[in-house]
Amino acid sequence: MPPHRQAVAVACKLGQTMLSYRDITKHFGSSLFDKDFQSFLTNTFSDLTEYNILESDYIISDDKGIELGFTNPDAVYDDDDNIIFEKGNPIFSHFIIYPRSAKLIDNLPFDTNFMDSRFAVITKAGNPIQTQEGYANFLDKNFLVDNYKLNDIVITFDYDAEKKTLNHIQIRDNNLVEHLKV
Repeated sequence: MPPHRQAVAVACKLGQTMLSYRDITKHFGSSLFDKDFQSFLTNTFSDLTEYNILESDYIISDDKGIELGFTNPDAVYDDDDNIIFEKGNPIFSHFIIYPRSAKLIDNLPFDTNFMDSRFAVITKAGNPIQTQEGYANFLDKNFLVDNYKLNDIVITFDYDAEKKTLNHIQIRDNNLVEHLKV
């Protein structure tokens, strides 16, 4: 049995809830403060960080290996002086999953897994609609990402640029994340 499927089997035996990536996308467009979304977060994660727009657009679960991202165009803040004038209304719009997400997610896009190379992902998913590669100054390293689009959902596979191995997967609502729109 492949390692990612073994993790699923172990989690099922332990009675943990396993989700597909689609289960999480169903919450796109929800306000962070919506009762139903808060219930989903509480029932799924035990270690989420607090939302703080001055620090990040994400709340993070290290245990589950996921970053839940928000768009918040209504927020008014000065990040130089660390002052929030208006908290706005954070809307769930994207998330990033990492290899340790196998504790949570048993069905990745295109039936991929974190053991897949870029070649394997392209074999399963087809040719990407957009590939971006180059050098990122702020990361001080080369990058390589492939983007796929399923209706209004964009799936980005981020690879180690040299080894062509999968680092993480970002899944986002193409209508909610304006600066990343494909």
